[in-house]
Amino acid sequence: MNDETNKLEERDRALEEIAARLGVRAERGKRFAELTSLRVGGAIDWVIAPETERQAAAIVYELDQAGIGWRPLGSGSNVLADDGDHHYVVLNLSNMKGEVRIDDELVSVSAGYSLPRLCIDVARGGLSGIEGLGGIPGTVGGALWMNAGAYDHEIGTVTETVRVAREGKVVEIPGANIQWNYRHTSFKEGELLLGATLRLTKDDPERIKARMDEAKSKRLATQPHGSRSAGCFFKNAPASKIGTGKMIDEMGMKGQRRGSAIVSPVHANFIVTEGENASAADALALAEEIRERVRREQGIELEYEVELWRARPSAEPVDGSEEGRDS
Repeated sequence: MNDETNKLEERDRALEEIAARLGVRAERGKRFAELTSLRVGGAIDWVIAPETERQAAAIVYELDQAGIGWRPLGSGSNVLADDGDHHYVVLNLSNMKGEVRIDDELVSVSAGYSLPRLCIDVARGGLSGIEGLGGIPGTVGGALWMNAGAYDHEIGTVTETVRVAREGKVVEIPGANIQWNYRHTSFKEGELLLGATLRLTKDDPERIKARMDEAKSKRLATQPHGSRSAGCFFKNAPASKIGTGKMIDEMGMKGQRRGSAIVSPVHANFIVTEGENASAADALALAEEIRERVRREQGIELEYEVELWRARPSAEPVDGSEEGRDS
C-alpha cells in the first residue's frame, strides 16, 4: 500500500468521524454529471450536505483543521467540472435553504435557497430590487459570489450584509465592505458564503410581476430554454462594442459542434451538451476553440463566466471556490 493510498484512507476516516460528530450526511459514489446543469464531470470522492448555516460553518472549520480540501457547490448551474477523479470534498449547499425571513424591506435568506424562488417570494410580498434576476438558475450563494445580474439588477446593489463562515462560526459582514464588480466580487478563495440580508424597496406586486414576466419573455425568446447549459459561458468583453454572444454569432459559430458539445443555435454565448455520455472535455475544447478564434480575429481575450473545476492530485488540498457557486 503506497503513501497516497494511506493518506486517502486516513482522510476518509477523519471525514467519517467529522460527519458523524456533526450529524451531517456524507456520501460517496457521486459524479459531477449528477450535480451540474451541464450534466458532465467526473467522480467525486465525498459529497457532504449540511442543512443549516451553523452546520456548514462548523464543517468547513473541521475540514480546514484536518487539512482536507473542499469546495462548495450550490445547484451547479455555473460550473464545468472536468472528467477526471476529483479528490476533494464537495460541500453541497443545495439542502441549506432555511426559511426566507422578511422584516419590512429587509430579507434574510440562506445561501442554498433558489434564486428564482426568492425572486417570486419577494415579488409576491411587494418588494422590488431583484426581479431582473428571476430567470437566473442557481442559488443565492452563487449569485452573491459572482454578483449575478440581469436586466438592470445586480444582487450586490441590494445586499445589506453577507453571512460567512469564520473559525467555525457564522459571521455577518456589511455589504458595503465588499467590492461588487461585473460578475466578480472581492470574496476570497476558501471563503464560504452562508447567506445574506437584502434591502429591497416596496412596490406594487402587480407591477413587479409585469417586469418579471417581461424579462422572462425576453429570456425565452433569446436563450436555449430546456437545454443542458451553464448559462453564458463567457463574460462580455469591455473592449468590444457588442455582446459576446453577438460577436460569436457574427463569426458564424452558432451550431458548431465538438463531440457532445454544441454552440447553441439560439444564443451563441451558450454551450450546451447532448447525450448520456457527454464529456466536459468536449465542452472545454469547444470553448477554447471559440476563445482562440476571438483572440485571432478580434484581438480580444474572452474571460470565462462559468467556473472551471479541475481534478486535482489527491495530495493537493483544494480550497473553497465556486455556484454557482451556483452560481
